[in-house]
Amino acid sequence: MSVKVMIIEDDPVWSLFVESIIEDSQYELIGTANTINKAQAIIEGFKPDIVISDIRIQDSTVFPYLFENANNDFLTIFMSSHLDEEIFNLSTKVSKSTYIVKPFHKFSLLAALDLLISKYPIAQPQDESFITVRGSQQQVKKINFNEIEWIEANGNYCFIHTKSNKKYARKKSLRSLIENLDSRFLRVHKAFLINKQYINRIELSNNIVMVGDNHIPLGRHYRKELNQFLEQR
Repeated sequence: MSVKVMIIEDDPVWSLFVESIIEDSQYELIGTANTINKAQAIIEGFKPDIVISDIRIQDSTVFPYLFENANNDFLTIFMSSHLDEEIFNLSTKVSKSTYIVKPFHKFSLLAALDLLISKYPIAQPQDESFITVRGSQQQVKKINFNEIEWIEANGNYCFIHTKSNKKYARKKSLRSLIENLDSRFLRVHKAFLINKQYINRIELSNNIVMVGDNHIPLGRHYRKELNQFLEQR
């Protein structure tokens, strides 16, 4: 199940730190906002499951702008270095939320996420069939699963190739990205994932799967999964 997470943080150092934690996890980072207006736009456009938010953004608290809207039905992790009792009490009044004090460790944030989800399970809509990438201007874009032909991994990055011959990079391991996808996708190599609906030809003698016009290598350890797919056709 893909759990969509967004970050609200105006400190670039903390923003990058939290981004790196989410990108290396099983969660799907859909965007980061450093202003209230950007945060509202991402929330309205992408409907996050979880918001990780600093309490103070540009000398204002986020409560009246984001957390007094009855239509906002996401889980929240507040983070702040201000040990202010009044602020803490305001955060506890926000439903389905928790609080974490800066500075914190990577595993403290991941534990807070896991505990929050276990307390308030997220119902996944059936029509959620996209992943998010950054465009050329660093804007967040939705890429529908049906648009993806194949994915190639290189280190901590995945390169997503679409049927319109566009290529997008995601800072995420292939193992983590697979958790955000569905049964349309088949791993055929330690570094390659394909969309089964775009298979044109399979050359077992040459260890190649043709996806569109692309020659995708077939790894010896992934033949079994491919054979199972062929038997079901």
